Amino acid sequence: MTKTLRCETRLDPVTKNVGLMLKERCRLYGARPAFRQRAADGGWRELHWDALYDKVARVGASLLRLGFKNGCVASYSRNREEMLVFELAAMSLGGVACPIFSEYPSSQLEYILEHSNAQILAVSDEAHLREALKTQAARRLKKIFVMDSFRLGRSELRPHRANSSPYGARDWTVSTVRLFEELYGASDASSSAGFRGRLRRTAADAACLLMYTSGTTGRPKGVVLSHRNILSQRSAMSQLWDLGPRDRFLSYLPWHHSFGGIFELFGALHSGACLTLDDSYGREISRLIENFREIRPTVYFSVPRIYQALVEEARRSPRLEREIFHPGLRFVFTAAAPMPKPVSDYLVRRGIAVVEGWGLTETSPCVTVTRLRTKRTPGLVGFPIPGVEIKLASNGEILVRGPNVMLGYHKDPKRTSAVLDPAGWFHTGDFGTITRRGLMLKGRIDGMFKLTTGQMVISQNVESALCSSPLIEYAVALGNGKDYVGAVVYPNFHNLEHFASERGLRVSGGHLLSHPAIRRRLQDEVRRAASAIPEKYARPKAFVVAREEPNFRNGEITPTLKVVRSKVVENYAPMVRAIFKPGVQSRATREVIRL
Repeated sequence: MTKTLRCETRLDPVTKNVGLMLKERCRLYGARPAFRQRAADGGWRELHWDALYDKVARVGASLLRLGFKNGCVASYSRNREEMLVFELAAMSLGGVACPIFSEYPSSQLEYILEHSNAQILAVSDEAHLREALKTQAARRLKKIFVMDSFRLGRSELRPHRANSSPYGARDWTVSTVRLFEELYGASDASSSAGFRGRLRRTAADAACLLMYTSGTTGRPKGVVLSHRNILSQRSAMSQLWDLGPRDRFLSYLPWHHSFGGIFELFGALHSGACLTLDDSYGREISRLIENFREIRPTVYFSVPRIYQALVEEARRSPRLEREIFHPGLRFVFTAAAPMPKPVSDYLVRRGIAVVEGWGLTETSPCVTVTRLRTKRTPGLVGFPIPGVEIKLASNGEILVRGPNVMLGYHKDPKRTSAVLDPAGWFHTGDFGTITRRGLMLKGRIDGMFKLTTGQMVISQNVESALCSSPLIEYAVALGNGKDYVGAVVYPNFHNLEHFASERGLRVSGGHLLSHPAIRRRLQDEVRRAASAIPEKYARPKAFVVAREEPNFRNGEITPTLKVVRSKVVENYAPMVRAIFKPGVQSRATREVIRL
């Protein structure tokens, strides 16, 4: 093993549990805004700290009356106020909250409801209720609460039946499905006292969050996190960042993922800042910009793809540039993938600090961060946060130890013991090097492949270089056992159409990618982007262009926007084979662009 790297700052005392943290924030900031979301009339509906805590206490007392104590509740919804209140109430009681990706079909929902042993489910609307009722798992639930009104009749309010059910034959009644607002009903003295008592008694090491990772292979893993896991990280970050009740968060990152559901959400809750939900959901750039204009966030958390889109829009309009990257924006935080250097350089020129972090769901999630105002170097992800230490295994794998490391994988002791050793070190599966400026991240161990020349290629480095182009949204590097590197490239259709319009090319939709000028432009962009890869043998010699964006439904992307390599290879199999057959003429080889 190599030397251990740890933060020089000692971790401050950590609040015992999430409920007590929330109660303390209510005491400190009661009349200040804690949360905003878009109202039906187009304005913003605001929730103050005292109202937030009151709603959490009411829902917690209602859950107690239903017999819920320390089991699991699940949410099947996009980010919204009711989801936040529901999950905080369950955590405050000593229970476990399980957020589920809102676009999962019933088959995936079935698996998570069954695997998590959820007792109560909250869904956002009638569409999500219908998906839930398709599952056999719905027959086992004590209650389903619907956040919006719904109009399903009695015959529809029954789960689909199968010849046999693993959940037993409990009679299903229409009363199982209720409106969420009923949870806000008046609390009796006993349940209110019970809520306060459980708030005090819930242990720091009690599980409070079950988060399913959307891995790129196999079934998702259920990561079990404790109150200490989450709050130790927030205590650490408060020692590094000066965040407080005057800060404004604009948030679209989904809460079923650790970046949004732990790092950003609890960053706002712990600091007393106001978190505003961005109803663009990171997909409608025009809506996102409008929300930026209205909220003027002081800090912003996102992935490189969004920063790249914002920078492209700002470059086209000085007015937009001033509105998006306004003087009050103190810093932006990026994670999940490397930010292209041209994007970070642009932000720095605007006087906005770029902070980069690294971690995993299993580490709650943050392990390292770069320091504010530190010159950014691609791949450098900074130093461990207070209380956390890292070291490298002999093969370069990064190991992590600290109060942020998960309790384990739900119902999977074998997989847990494979990644958590007896000394408490979590084996991340990422590899890197330790430098004087902090941890240099290299990529995933399982993301490397070997060419026939014996040279090793780090696929993430190739993909990051290609995605530095504003015309490329995603890329998948290929070449294991081949003579050279190839790639499948997913274009940024928005920017490509803008390019075509500027050049007076009257093409769009399916004809866009067939136009010779567009193909030449993509060829030039890939060649230019690939030239930044230091190892010449790792530069792609040929690529194909995907005809549509990757999406969750076709299996090419996970809910956390990670490309599923195996599915891309499967879906584009003829074209992938053609990349590595330069002398063969076929319909597929005509799609290949060679460099």
